[in-house]
Amino acid sequence: MNPILYRYKDTESVIKVMDGYTPGDGWSPLYGSDEVKAATAAALERAAEVCVDISAHQLTFQQRKTAATCADAIRALKDES
Repeated sequence: MNPILYRYKDTESVIKVMDGYTPGDGWSPLYGSDEVKAATAAALERAAEVCVDISAHQLTFQQRKTAATCADAIRALKDES
């Protein structure tokens, strides 16, 4: 796991790790980069599914085409991350 976010002891304080920086005592990993990528990909897929659902309704051809294009664009973002 390559930690990306750290939490300080049992508080609400959270920091994002920058390249070359390691948090000191009391900071523990909260999320790793793999977890963040997986959560982002899942959220983007849910957004794409909303666009697909919209395109299935009784809309004009142009509205359905726009919703399908939206889904494709969101999935392209998912592939980039």
